[in-house]
Amino acid sequence: MIFGYARVSAKDQNLDTQYEQLKAAGCDQVFQEKISGTKSSRPMLDLMVEGLRPGDTVMVARLNRLGRSTRHVLELIARFAELQVRFVSLDLGVDTATPAGKMMVGVFAVLAEYDREINRERQDHGRELAKAAGTHMGRRAGLDPKRLEQVSMAMKSGHTSAGAITKLTGLPLATVKRYKKVVESKD
Repeated sequence: MIFGYARVSAKDQNLDTQYEQLKAAGCDQVFQEKISGTKSSRPMLDLMVEGLRPGDTVMVARLNRLGRSTRHVLELIARFAELQVRFVSLDLGVDTATPAGKMMVGVFAVLAEYDREINRERQDHGRELAKAAGTHMGRRAGLDPKRLEQVSMAMKSGHTSAGAITKLTGLPLATVKRYKKVVESKD
């Protein structure tokens, strides 16, 4: 079986062009969705993948319609390979049944890894700039005297469990536990 997958991001967009391209390329069944590319759950894509059998083909009109990101597309293509399913992207001429198609998938994987490394470098550089500018990174250092007093007073009034203190003070449970340890260590 040759399965097609077509997706548009907005309800007012039209799937007709992708559908016609996939049918003209020989798809037996076309799964269609109108859902944002950022959504991690795609019911029709999931349904299609669940029904795949060795020897089937998955075809898309445009590669960017398949996954949320390059990484997601590569994960899907790897899943297809595990299932012994051929993958074809009409816009780029990628066909994993050919050596050139397999090479293209490898090139995409290398480019995706390069992109992740560049993004990681940018994030690290941004953090370094923020630190140099005096921006605090991470959890606040030290204890807040007001919060410490709240927890201490609650404990003195007979509230011994962190849950009871959380209800009384409205402080987060993790904060109460941390401050409770400080109060207990002073006793």
